[in-house]
Amino acid sequence: MGNQREYISSGGFSQYLYEDHKSFSPLTINGIRGKVIHYISDGDIDHTGLPNYANTSDMYLRVNKNGSVIQGKVYINRKQCIDFDWGHTHINTLGDGKSFQKGIVHVQTYKVDENGNTVRDSDNARYMNDEEIAKYGDLIRAFNPNVKFRP
Repeated sequence: MGNQREYISSGGFSQYLYEDHKSFSPLTINGIRGKVIHYISDGDIDHTGLPNYANTSDMYLRVNKNGSVIQGKVYINRKQCIDFDWGHTHINTLGDGKSFQKGIVHVQTYKVDENGNTVRDSDNARYMNDEEIAKYGDLIRAFNPNVKFRP
């Protein structure tokens, strides 16, 4: 688990920046393998986001400073593609101005820019659709049973 500089397209990373979180075990639900990870350099503090690239899981999740899972990121072909976040209030500042409350999942997707980098589309966040809830909802709830998918 790491970022572009450490990513090896044939598999693995030149340097691993993340490790499995000691308080959570990996789960596979609805065919989606997910696990909570921790940025190694953070020591005993959890404040770093999730990596841009995955190794063996379909979804990585992270915790806040209180140990609650607050974000999950989906990877396809090891590259980030969907961000599910409920750890903060989000506003589509440059988009439609819509606001999403903390505790309710908002979705942000990634686009590939002209330089080939994946960029999160933070100004067009939305709520999870029915297909995403059916596919990822049980896995997200297994790691945080208090999360909501709709207001």
